[in-house]
Amino acid sequence: MDAPRPLAVMIDGSLVPPGTPARVEIDDGLVRGDGVFEGLRTYGRRPRTPGAHLERLSRSARAVGLDVDLGLLRRELATFCRATVQEDCGVRLIVTRGGHRIWREEALPSPRPSVGLLPVEHRVTPILIGSKTLSYAANMQAQRRARAAGMDDALLVRAEDRVVLEGPTTSFAWIERGTLVFPPLSLGVLDSITRRVAAEAVGVREREMPLEGLAEAEGALLLSTVVEAQPVGTIAGIADLDPEAPRVREIARAVREAIAARVEDP
Repeated sequence: MDAPRPLAVMIDGSLVPPGTPARVEIDDGLVRGDGVFEGLRTYGRRPRTPGAHLERLSRSARAVGLDVDLGLLRRELATFCRATVQEDCGVRLIVTRGGHRIWREEALPSPRPSVGLLPVEHRVTPILIGSKTLSYAANMQAQRRARAAGMDDALLVRAEDRVVLEGPTTSFAWIERGTLVFPPLSLGVLDSITRRVAAEAVGVREREMPLEGLAEAEGALLLSTVVEAQPVGTIAGIADLDPEAPRVREIARAVREAIAARVEDP
């Protein structure tokens, strides 16, 4: 059997030839995790909501005093989407303090009927609220703790009072009286584009929720560009939820249909 072809990489506008190691000059952005990123997903090499993702990257960049050229990034996105090995894939864009633009194709996770979450205490960095920066070490450590405990992912909760926040790389929502409910953005959770899609598709509410209150939830989902709408089966020590509950399946289906309607040419 032939070895799989390496996934596509583009650095500063130049595609890395297949089979060639990707090399980038080290700058302070890479050394210090000083930069911004976005994660997109393609369907048949066409991205979902590309404008919204690039606009959010621009907002993140402004928040940390970093200049980006949106016109250039739009052109590079179109080039990169045509070059991906897989027609359906994740696409990560990194812009560093030194000006590097790194595009990387990423394989999509295997579909799962549900996931288990481990609550992990966390403190949001006030100066970076609303920004997708490269400073994701705490998020990745939360995921490692969850997997070491035999769970699929983490659920971040505010350290001071265990109020529910979000997943390390996803938005989190639960169902109350048939309505999808998110933590308020004022808590410092990311203004997720998929969260916005869900709000348009099914209507949502916002409120603070103590972790223990999830024991009464009618269901829960993780939402993101990559996982779309992933039902939650277990929140360790708190609740066992039904990922096949009719309202869970109905909301997940509505979000996926809304996502499909937002796939467009880059």
